[in-house]
Amino acid sequence: MPRDYGYFGKGPAGYAHYMTAFKRNQGGGGGNGGCNGGCFLLLLGAVVVLAVIEVLVTS
Repeated sequence: MPRDYGYFGKGPAGYAHYMTAFKRNQGGGGGNGGCNGGCFLLLLGAVVVLAVIEVLVTS
């Protein structure tokens, strides 16, 4: 008897749809807020750019 995945259907197709939805809702892995470590680098880059602009304007 094929496995029933409810709303997603039965058998391999149902399982595929279920896993696609599961991965989409879970973020496909660890999930650290969606930044993937890039937030700090973006903030650091903005600070550096602002510092360079400040030096150029005051000189």
